[in-house]
Amino acid sequence: MVRLRPFKPQDADEVCRWIGEDEKAFMMFTAGRYNYPLAAEEIVSRHYGFERENDAFMMTALDESGRVSGHFIFRMLDFEKNSVHMGFIIVSPEKRGKGFGKEIVCKAVSFAHDILGVNRVTLGVFENNEAAYNCYLSSGFKVTEHIKDCFEFKDEKWGLYEMEYIFENKEEI
Repeated sequence: MVRLRPFKPQDADEVCRWIGEDEKAFMMFTAGRYNYPLAAEEIVSRHYGFERENDAFMMTALDESGRVSGHFIFRMLDFEKNSVHMGFIIVSPEKRGKGFGKEIVCKAVSFAHDILGVNRVTLGVFENNEAAYNCYLSSGFKVTEHIKDCFEFKDEKWGLYEMEYIFENKEEI
């Protein structure tokens, strides 16, 4: 069972632990928007920056025992377009491959609809992150665009899938 709550600065150490020394996984998670290796202070600084904005905030996912087990950001919250973008989604290594990521994404989409009152959630995923891509598809996201070779990592060029989840019954918002 997944529970969501607002990010707390003490969550940052745990999120950093999940990255470890895998620079490629780090880039898949951050798209180069954080420095490598990831420091808890950088996540906390981003959190406080988001607190000064009206359209972005961090969330933490807890497992059934209340342990920090996932992290993501909502940003680009737009009430006129009834939309929010979800990003920087990461799951603890112990929970990967067990459906926990899908539970986080589904809870986040429900939160976006039920609490934020939006009918569209978007996200982007690199084409070489097959596990995340399949997670989002199985959570109900659809590909809206494929952007080829838009990100460079060392000697590789990665494409990106832009995806969205649309609530069909917009009147219930």
